[in-house]
Amino acid sequence: MDHKYRHKAALIAAILFLQGACFMPSLVSAAGSVDTSQEEAAVRKAERELLVAQNNLIEAQRALIAKQQLALQQATGKTYPEISSLPSNYSSAVASSDGNKIRPYATAPVIRPVELPIETESVPKSLKPTILPGKQSVQNEAATSPVVKMPKTVNMADIQQMIAKNHGVLAREEKDIYTTEAAIPFTFTGFSRRESVDAVLDALKAVNGRATFFVTESEMRKYEDAVRDVLRDGQELALCIYPKPTESVADVCADIIRGKELLKNKYGVDTQIVKQFSGVVRKETQEAVAATGNRLIGTRINAVQSRHKDYLSAEKILPEIFGANTLSATRGGIINIRMDWYTKPDLAAELFLYIKRKKIDNIAYNAFGDVSGVNPANDSAYTLRSVGDILADTAHLWSYPVPKERYLPQLAMHPLISPKATHEQLVNILAGRYIGEHTVKEDRVIGFTAKDFEKLDLTGTIKTDEPVIFLTFDDWAYDNSINKLLYVLRKHHVPATFFILTHNMIYNPNLLRAIAMEGHDIGSHTNLHKPMATENEKGKEVPTESYEEYYTDVKTSYERLESVLGDLKWQDGSPVLTKMMRPPTLSFSDMGTRVILENGFEYIVNGHTTTEDYAAPDLVTEIKRIRDGLYYRGKVRKGAVFVMHMTNEAKYTAAALDIILTENEKKADGDPTKFRVGQLSQYLNGGYSQAKTEKQLRHERRKIKWWS
Repeated sequence: MDHKYRHKAALIAAILFLQGACFMPSLVSAAGSVDTSQEEAAVRKAERELLVAQNNLIEAQRALIAKQQLALQQATGKTYPEISSLPSNYSSAVASSDGNKIRPYATAPVIRPVELPIETESVPKSLKPTILPGKQSVQNEAATSPVVKMPKTVNMADIQQMIAKNHGVLAREEKDIYTTEAAIPFTFTGFSRRESVDAVLDALKAVNGRATFFVTESEMRKYEDAVRDVLRDGQELALCIYPKPTESVADVCADIIRGKELLKNKYGVDTQIVKQFSGVVRKETQEAVAATGNRLIGTRINAVQSRHKDYLSAEKILPEIFGANTLSATRGGIINIRMDWYTKPDLAAELFLYIKRKKIDNIAYNAFGDVSGVNPANDSAYTLRSVGDILADTAHLWSYPVPKERYLPQLAMHPLISPKATHEQLVNILAGRYIGEHTVKEDRVIGFTAKDFEKLDLTGTIKTDEPVIFLTFDDWAYDNSINKLLYVLRKHHVPATFFILTHNMIYNPNLLRAIAMEGHDIGSHTNLHKPMATENEKGKEVPTESYEEYYTDVKTSYERLESVLGDLKWQDGSPVLTKMMRPPTLSFSDMGTRVILENGFEYIVNGHTTTEDYAAPDLVTEIKRIRDGLYYRGKVRKGAVFVMHMTNEAKYTAAALDIILTENEKKADGDPTKFRVGQLSQYLNGGYSQAKTEKQLRHERRKIKWWS
């Protein structure tokens, strides 16, 4: 018995003994006035009260023992015989002094044992490897096993042959599935607590989600009902392993093959995906996974953190696993939750639902009667799919980084200017390859004069006689903001150009690949977003990087874009990745433009209208700014390039475009305010020149200047 209850039992017995000792002298002192029958009645009453107290104590002991047996049964999967409530010759009620039956609990409170962690010392040695409730550290299930059991279907010679054929290849721990599918994979581990498994299954059913449940060999044997319920609910089962730190490649191979055999023979599941339960994945494990022909699944967001064990709410956990700046989940990014980790049984299910609400549901576009889940045509929401389902959708899978041998030959960069070129030569080249912006003049640049700007474009418009405009978006962000733009563009069947800041793009390459696959141009916005010129405290324009630093910055940006898009091309064979560059803050310098042209970029693109959507105070303001750029004297401003952003701060951009594009679609074809959205790459195709014609130059020279 637990020491605490042994102490309680002794205390109750002592109290009853003292009550009896105090009661008997009073009977003796009053013997002259009390007859024998009264003394016997008092003794019988004391005996009955003692029996009631003893019965209560026995029931408390049984409750404690039953609880301990339940814990052992959950840990081992073995069934223990129930303890009978009372001996067969024991009456469950005793007679009161007035002859009525008294239930043992009628006058005494029910004694409930306090839920305490099971002490390791109280568990048989054969159960030591299991994870005990209340323990902070996760124990290795195989830690006490001196010999790795061999699978039934293969022997060590077979395993050694597998290893030899693998030639030392290491399976990559896949924390992201490289896919363009708008889906999030959740994985779950930890079957030791049934109520937690049930809560997670109910949560998945409530949101129509499908996830992957990784089960260990031990759990397959101990918690068969819970494992079968996972299959019954249509969820995916896969193998979870927990190799010892001392296991060899062959030992881990045996673990994997043995676990897969059990999973297939007992549950009819044939899987090729494997996950390590916890801890750092060793090279031996990576090699074993590769040698056995499986994929090693990791996690991008791991909700299993020791300090969260006794947390009571998902609201408290979420900021600590995502971080303040992680605004949403990412497509293909694996999120793992351990079901039996938290003290609160249903907290894993609550956390799953809270993650979905706060980090996945915010990815969908919901505005102006176009609500995801209400409008059947609104396909902006991300789905919850199992790892196996996403891997089976090969149409959306891709390899990151794209192998260089698959790069399109047209992507090779060829310098457009020699390092020894004169400033005049630089200006002449820029005249044909710079799409300007009317506020970027000699006071916002370094190394260019007013005379130079007479040759350079300030209109920010592409030369065309058609009512065509161009939508462009700068920077980089999470799925919650970019996906809304993609949906609006897809809804209205219009293309755009995304100028990508590549510093953080590498942490979410799926999203960039998805942008391109939806039919949009991709250009560079540098790697570090360092402007070529910026104003110092004295109001003077100064560089932010040296020649070498800026050269590396620009070169790195293109290489990172190639690593994601290097094999993509349009139907006419031209690459999706363009050689267009948008300079940060739109400013530029002599040195910076030389670097861009020396790297082989063909066009430097600013634009006519900068909506400053990152600072728009409301939707009405953003709509007005776009409209101001669209029209001139009641007609479409032909060739206008719009500079907008894909960041979370530009929160009104998607809705503003949705409204404007919807209005435009309703206009008659002959309406002078009806525009068409063009694709920059169809115009800036290498042969295009933005240089001013002789007619334009004569016209500008004849202009009356109202300023000195």
